[in-house]
Order: sequence, then structure tokens, then C-alpha cells
Amino acid sequence: MKELLEIKPLIGFGDIKFGAGQKDVEEILGPPQETETIDVEEEIHEVVVWSYWEKGHAVYFEKELGDVCTNFETDNENALLFGKRIFKLDQEAIIGLMKENGYEEYEIEQDDELEEKIIFFAGAHMQFVFDDNALALVSWAVAMDDEDNIRWPDK
Repeated sequence: MKELLEIKPLIGFGDIKFGAGQKDVEEILGPPQETETIDVEEEIHEVVVWSYWEKGHAVYFEKELGDVCTNFETDNENALLFGKRIFKLDQEAIIGLMKENGYEEYEIEQDDELEEKIIFFAGAHMQFVFDDNALALVSWAVAMDDEDNIRWPDK
């Protein structure tokens, strides 16, 4: 089984592209360690989450779209973004890396109660979650236009 570590904004994760089916994901990552169906906040559809705890990944499948992959999360310390080990970088370096790669605009959300900070790059559909100033999680999703139509990567 090939290790999956390269974060590809708007495209996917390693060899898995957004829009891949569950069978395609299982061929690369193997069977998930846990599956969970959740209702997405403020939405009427369900999402199936496959968790790979040992690898540090989660893969999200939209039931409404035929159980295709639309989102990834990772906390794997070896994950790469634009050739850099993202979990080795601080907030300033991550912002700089995103800007260097064409993602200029971002928002920062601070949750003082949880001691959590989220840096969100809307153009990349990515968020970086920091816990006590250390990167804890990277989440990225398929691109959507202003009318919430999905823009699938070339297959």
C-alpha cells in the first residue's frame, strides 16, 4: 500500500483526486479503521467519514453526490504541501508558502476558549488548525464556485 502524503489543494491527496469513489480510495489507503456518517451543519445531506487513525488521515464522501470524495484532513507530521513538510512550519511560514503559490487572501479565526486558531484560505478551500500555536490539522476540499457548483479536478 502506497503512503499518501502530498496535499494538493483543489485536486486531492497523493494519488487520490476529489471525485474518487470509495473503492478507489480503499485501493490506495486500504480499509478505514472507522467509518462514521454525519449530518453536515446547516446542510440537509449526509457525509461519510473514513478515518485512518494510524496514518493520521480522514476522507470525506458526500452521500448526495454518490459517495465521492470531497474533503481530506490530515495530522500526519510527514504531510507535504508544495514540497514542504507542513507540520514543521509555523503560522507565518505557512501563510508565506500559500502566498508564494498564488493564495494571497486568508482569514484568521481565533477561539480563545479552545485555544485554537484557524487560518482559512478560501481560494484553496483549505484550513490550517493551530492548537497552542502548533499546527494540529490541515483540511482541504474540492473547489466550489459562487453558486456552490463543484469544480472537479481533471480526472
